[in-house]
Amino acid sequence: MQFSTSFQQEIVRQTWWERFSSQPHQLFFTSAIFFAIFIMTLSLLSLLGKTDLNFALIHGFGLNYGLFTNAFLGFLITVMPKYNSSTIIKENQYLNAWIIYQVGILCTLFISVFIGKILVSLVMFYFVKLFYTSIKEGKAFIKTDSIYINLILCIGATLLAIEAITFYNLSTLVFFAYLLSMVFIIALRMIPAFYFAHTRITPWQRPEYLRPISFILLSVTGISMQFHFDSLLKIVSFISLIFFGFIIYKLNLFKKTPALISILVVGLLWFEIAYILLFLESIFIPYSFKLSFHIFAIGFVTTLLIGFGSRVVMGHAVPPQAMVADKITVSLFVLTQIVLISRVLVSVSFIANLDSFTIFLHLSSTLWIVLFIIWTIRYGKTLIRIKS
Repeated sequence: MQFSTSFQQEIVRQTWWERFSSQPHQLFFTSAIFFAIFIMTLSLLSLLGKTDLNFALIHGFGLNYGLFTNAFLGFLITVMPKYNSSTIIKENQYLNAWIIYQVGILCTLFISVFIGKILVSLVMFYFVKLFYTSIKEGKAFIKTDSIYINLILCIGATLLAIEAITFYNLSTLVFFAYLLSMVFIIALRMIPAFYFAHTRITPWQRPEYLRPISFILLSVTGISMQFHFDSLLKIVSFISLIFFGFIIYKLNLFKKTPALISILVVGLLWFEIAYILLFLESIFIPYSFKLSFHIFAIGFVTTLLIGFGSRVVMGHAVPPQAMVADKITVSLFVLTQIVLISRVLVSVSFIANLDSFTIFLHLSSTLWIVLFIIWTIRYGKTLIRIKS
């Protein structure tokens, strides 16, 4: 009897939509990039007086939930099963939810704030339930990060539902208690893992208290800023700059590494710088046009978004791409820092009462749009699966 070690594998031809919807990050990341450009374009038009849309709604809600939460969901649907050694989340579990979520964002911006925010929050609660099942049924021994991440996602959905019901803008509290807490907990897990896998140095064994204290400090910061508790802000920002400075020092992420890792480390350093400036603002500056706030948002969150987003797209490409930052990716990282500097100059000009305030404000918005357009040019073809 003759045996053959070769076999013919049936070639399954997929339509573009089947390829595009086959991985959750492709759907949610595409939406995130679209809203990154669209929301900032609307924000810029509002600043120029070219539209009557509510700037606070567009800029706050649009970026928190249109950009960043879309990116979170794409990332979490992909990694939650890996974190917990559970079964993957299937297409029929996330596809319709993705569609409803985008409808909710657009509805909030242009049709009905109440209905739109309720839709978005319900989709988020749906994913909280989905992730809870993944955590519960998973075989992983340690699930602490997953539990905290899911709890924070639930808080983000709850705060949005409260906004919808009360018509009260909680965007500052949402930013700190939900968005920053989510990114920091993920960063605390992922960045040291990438760094020490490359350097082979024994990592710091992080104490169990880091997550709850980090979440409490960020939440209290958000509460003090949202409701203008100035004395509380002075205290919590001082405690936070010491606590988070201690964490970053103990993580020991200071050796030279490839650009894809260095990008993430620099983002983490901006987090500490933002808290230092927040403390100084609370003591010396009555109003800075949200200087430290935008260092958190651009220096920390957006830098990590560019770094993590690029890694995920390359790692899940078909076929997978080498996990190396090319010249365009490095340029994107540099441009992110330029966007940050231009936004810092907005606040500096505002504090100094300079005429350049408006120029830098428009410049920072324009550079943000350019940043995400270039990212789309570099990764868009891979992300939307134009070719199999």
